[in-house]
Amino acid sequence: MQYAAPGTEWNTYGDGVYIASSPLGPYAYAPNSPMSYKPGGFINGAGHGSTVAGPGGQYWHFATMAIAVNYKYERRIGMFPTFFDRDGVMYANTAFGDYPHYAPTMPEKKGAFTGWMLLSYKKPVTASSNLEDYTPDRVTDENVKTFWVAQDNSPRQWLEIDLQAPATIRAFQINYHDYKSDLYGRPEGLYEQYVVESSLDGKTWTTLEDRGHDKLDTPNDYVELPHAIKGRFVRFRSLHVPTPYLAILDFRIFGNVAGDRPALVTGVTAVREKDRRNARVAWDPQPECQGYNVQWGIAPDKLYSSWLVYGQKSLSIRSLNVDQQYYFAVEAFDVHGIGTQSAIIEAR
Repeated sequence: MQYAAPGTEWNTYGDGVYIASSPLGPYAYAPNSPMSYKPGGFINGAGHGSTVAGPGGQYWHFATMAIAVNYKYERRIGMFPTFFDRDGVMYANTAFGDYPHYAPTMPEKKGAFTGWMLLSYKKPVTASSNLEDYTPDRVTDENVKTFWVAQDNSPRQWLEIDLQAPATIRAFQINYHDYKSDLYGRPEGLYEQYVVESSLDGKTWTTLEDRGHDKLDTPNDYVELPHAIKGRFVRFRSLHVPTPYLAILDFRIFGNVAGDRPALVTGVTAVREKDRRNARVAWDPQPECQGYNVQWGIAPDKLYSSWLVYGQKSLSIRSLNVDQQYYFAVEAFDVHGIGTQSAIIEAR
């Protein structure tokens, strides 16, 4: 029996599950609840959801994700592959859940992570203009609650990101923001138009996507390129937005950079606090990596929960079940890929 936990506006917003041998119960709390949980990364929360069977019998959990800037219940919809393991334990895989994954229509790959990493994180950004302190660096901070605002909504507004090294670009995502939009329902003229280009030298540009003739409302537009493109600079040129200002949460670019993946994470510790719902996980930091994916679960082969963090060397997890034993592991990642998972440890 799946249920939605409250706290829509918080990053710990999620869905849990009870189990029984009969629809009428009695029910017991599943040992790995919450089964849908995404407290880290670009956008948080995975609650008030529904689980359905998709193509090929693959289950998917559709959940709402919190923005909570204009209003505490402001949300978007997330989609995560969901599984029942050999012991019947139900879980939604939210690891790297806002990075590109294969669609339900891809045989043998549906729901799997593509391995395309975030190239744009904290990279230098220039822009045509900005309003007040809504500066362009906010479009690469991997935070759905911050945003850049241009001085107006005219076609002369643009963004340019320097990836600082030649990269293999596979996809991008433009996340618009409703800054002072005063839009309700679906009024006429609700669409976005833009052009995205890339360049190796900042002088000669190749068009990656031209949406200059589309009239679709795509506030979180994700575009996968038909083939990989080598580039260092990526430029966004706005042509039309339905809002009084052009405002963008993040301009996210995905792909890979040639080089070695991060090393094995060492020095992992996990200590339960006096309040057994809480645990402190720490590890030896790797100066060159981008971030870490912290995993935990009720057994060494059931690390179904995860929390993606950037630039940290410890994490306080406050969503555990009091009487349940947990196991933890950490893996580092950067533009080259995901490193080898650390040793799995039992929390003390």
